[in-house]
Amino acid sequence: MYQKSIAFSKSQLPADLLVSAADLYTEEKGYGFVIEKNRREQERLQLPELNAAFSVWYWDNGKDLSSLVDTAKGVAITALEECTCQESLPLSFKIKTPHPGCYQLSLTISCEDADCNNLLIFTGRRHLATRAISLKAGECYQATFTVHVCDFIPRGTEKVYEDTTLDLTLLGKNISLSYLSVKEIESPVIYIAGDSTVTDQSGCYPYDPGCCYSGWGQMLSAYTKPGIAISNHAHSGLTTESFRSEGHYGIVKRFIQKGDYYLMQFAHNDQKCSELDAAGGYRKRLVAYIEEIRACGAIPILITPLARNTWKGDGSYNDLLADYAAACIRIGAEYQVPVIDLHEYSMHFIKQEGLDQAKRYFYPKDYTHTNDYGAYRMAGFIASCLSKIDELNAYFNNSTAPSWNPPQEISLPLPPEGYETEHVSALPSLDKLERPEETIVRVELLHDLVKTVGYVPVNVYNDMYPDVTGHEWYAGVVEVSYQNSLVDPKYTADGSFHPLAPVTWEQLVSFCINGYKSRKAAVLKEDAIHLAKQLGIIKENYQPNNTVTRKEALCALLALEQAL
Repeated sequence: MYQKSIAFSKSQLPADLLVSAADLYTEEKGYGFVIEKNRREQERLQLPELNAAFSVWYWDNGKDLSSLVDTAKGVAITALEECTCQESLPLSFKIKTPHPGCYQLSLTISCEDADCNNLLIFTGRRHLATRAISLKAGECYQATFTVHVCDFIPRGTEKVYEDTTLDLTLLGKNISLSYLSVKEIESPVIYIAGDSTVTDQSGCYPYDPGCCYSGWGQMLSAYTKPGIAISNHAHSGLTTESFRSEGHYGIVKRFIQKGDYYLMQFAHNDQKCSELDAAGGYRKRLVAYIEEIRACGAIPILITPLARNTWKGDGSYNDLLADYAAACIRIGAEYQVPVIDLHEYSMHFIKQEGLDQAKRYFYPKDYTHTNDYGAYRMAGFIASCLSKIDELNAYFNNSTAPSWNPPQEISLPLPPEGYETEHVSALPSLDKLERPEETIVRVELLHDLVKTVGYVPVNVYNDMYPDVTGHEWYAGVVEVSYQNSLVDPKYTADGSFHPLAPVTWEQLVSFCINGYKSRKAAVLKEDAIHLAKQLGIIKENYQPNNTVTRKEALCALLALEQAL
């Protein structure tokens, strides 16, 4: 396999370099493959955001799953005895660049003595470059991609890491990397700001696209043509405020140039902060970004927030982000900024699919974060909108990108038999429960129910009830319960919420089954009492008017957690 770095200075790498399976990446060498062995040995290779963002499942930590082999056509990866899924092992190559910037990456991939039916190529931190490539035995595939190398703040750190390495990852059976050329070029860059629904998420291998968290920002590159680069600076947990205050925006401002683009999608975390309400702090900060990016000569583009797969107990869709989407649209009209209405598109798609079918596009048991299938679909919509902007039309090939449909059933892989692990519950253990025989009150039960069902915490309260004020610790619990219809209206018929009222068994069944049905569309019409007995929430000696102890409530919620 030859690596050609014709644009690099002599202080970097030779112009032509013969690379073999023995060449594992080190900082000193400046190029090489990355497998389990050298990833374990080099701390910097363990930071997903500075690398290819592939790692083994937790039960394979410390194991060698793969090895590299020289073939007549290049370098291939092969599975060791510990792994039986060779087509799902990433063949990753890493090379230093002289400095941050845009690079043209050209490669040749050879198919060995058997067909390759589904080749995927990733660049950078798991940015999908192309997929669904089929090769016959003996065929070669050549391609060119534009990649942006840029500094980044990795998860769990506060400092900016200088990043001057380019990563390439191949996923496919019976293939070898035959040739690689890296050349520095001038090109426009699409910078992306956002939260966890946008960011570059890492993935585990053996690879399963349904079981990888993924933000649409890392899939957008699959729809671009050579000549434009994606630089995704979105991060989990960020708001319009923290993207700036934690240093991410500072990186963008340092690198963005005239003619570049700045895509921004926030709201999922802004929603949790009272000072970042849609018409107030959220709007103010988006407008500030618009004005500052325009002052740099770059072009801002607003994207409304990705919809969640959230439904009410009565089976209707529960839109929790409407105010923020509407704010984006108003700002776009007022400041003449392009707006991509991802919220409307994704909400329509989720409604069309229905709760259970839409789950296939989200990470298992997650209702906010997409998997690779979902992120790819959302990126496709964004690409189609960007292609309608005159200056960007030539860079997008949305119409030719192949569809990527998930299977009917997606479930996380299980640890191998004999692997010891402890289930991490959102609930306390019975033996550590305080005041077990004390009667539980409504907000205590709902607090744990919200965690059990997996709703996103809300730190704002809209003052719906006269007996609940915003400064109470449980105000957010009341808001979440209201938004997701966990409390039957008959229990608040007098206009009050009664947060400290004792919970009866009748109420417990109602609250739990409302939560369960919001996650299980197939049981919407089932009788609540019958379903609660089926799930183990209540026993045969059900007494609806008796009050519930904290221990009894915990047992019921543990049964519900097991059923979800």
